[in-house]
Amino acid sequence: MIPLNEARQIISGKVARKGPATVALGEARGGVLSDAVRADADYPAVDRSTMDGYALRADETSGDLSVVGEIRAGSVWEKPIAPGEALRVFTGAALPPAAGRVVPQEQVRRTGDRIEIVQPEPSHFIRRKGEEARAGEVILAAGTRLGAAELSVLAQLGVVTPQVIAAPMITHLVTGDEIVPPSASPGPGQIRDSNSALIAALASDFGLEIAQAGHAPDDLAAIVSFLHEPADLILLSGGASVGDYDLGARALEQAGFALHFRQVNLRPGKPLTFATRGDTAAFVLPGNPVAHFVCWHVAVKLALERFLGLAPRWEFLDLEVFDGQLPRPDPRQVFWPAKVVIRDGRPGVIPKPWSTSGNTFVLPDTNALVRIDGTRANEGTIPTLLVGKYDLF
Repeated sequence: MIPLNEARQIISGKVARKGPATVALGEARGGVLSDAVRADADYPAVDRSTMDGYALRADETSGDLSVVGEIRAGSVWEKPIAPGEALRVFTGAALPPAAGRVVPQEQVRRTGDRIEIVQPEPSHFIRRKGEEARAGEVILAAGTRLGAAELSVLAQLGVVTPQVIAAPMITHLVTGDEIVPPSASPGPGQIRDSNSALIAALASDFGLEIAQAGHAPDDLAAIVSFLHEPADLILLSGGASVGDYDLGARALEQAGFALHFRQVNLRPGKPLTFATRGDTAAFVLPGNPVAHFVCWHVAVKLALERFLGLAPRWEFLDLEVFDGQLPRPDPRQVFWPAKVVIRDGRPGVIPKPWSTSGNTFVLPDTNALVRIDGTRANEGTIPTLLVGKYDLF
């Protein structure tokens, strides 16, 4: 049995970033840029008005001015503005040559084709050419995860087929004679499969999908056959322990995988197994759903971050324990399901009541795992890992 930190170091060292792929902009959400994206021009490309008002020369601060035309957004006025002249402009309009300021319409009095500035102020109300970005400037760095804001920026830059890190192909096999589909009525000794829905949703929250999923009985040949299917990451649910019918590790070895660890000093999730074969990584996850949830966030997600070239999201907040009871000290490192809430303007955490990792009902509204070491007192603040939906948007 190895410490969790050592297990994470092994995973980091055995999983490598995938190569680049070109995707359509509409399919890029959740992707990770493989190369930096640069501005294709100055932004804005010309000086633009930030207000509805009148464009004039910078030295025109008062007096009576002649309105010689108007410029709407999308139109162009090529003639330089002359002394004593003003042009009616609208928000976003490109300013003509020699225009040095815009006076908002609320600050002038207009009579026919003439205006008088009645409330002068020093502001120019102009977005200067290139003030947001210069041509060639890096706007999105390589390794940026693409959410709503980043997709908007790519569209603004005209990047309609971004280069991203290829999404890893994930396959998932639930094992066990006792497993029946969610639609079935379990017989004596049987349980419905909740892990397939859990894993598929966790992958989706991370911006990925399960390419192939299935169920196999406690049959070594059936599991080995699945392990030979193409995949970057294989997840086996169940069969992680050392009983006669816990076939995960044996199947991995028979399929040509090298085992790197079989037990982690972790609660829940002690029988977590990790193996690789070439560029393919595989986990055997302990069958209980809470163990699945914990192992995903402390181990599987790290492998996905490595495939995508992302920096691991592994930061703990020291939060006050508002309510609930933390467990007794345990020789294992415990990751206890909890809920982070805001009270009186400050965050705190409420540990969930649960006794076994088979209790799926503890997972709804769980958005954190509190880390409890063997000597941790059940008071004060507690290191808390935020989990749940991957927070992109």
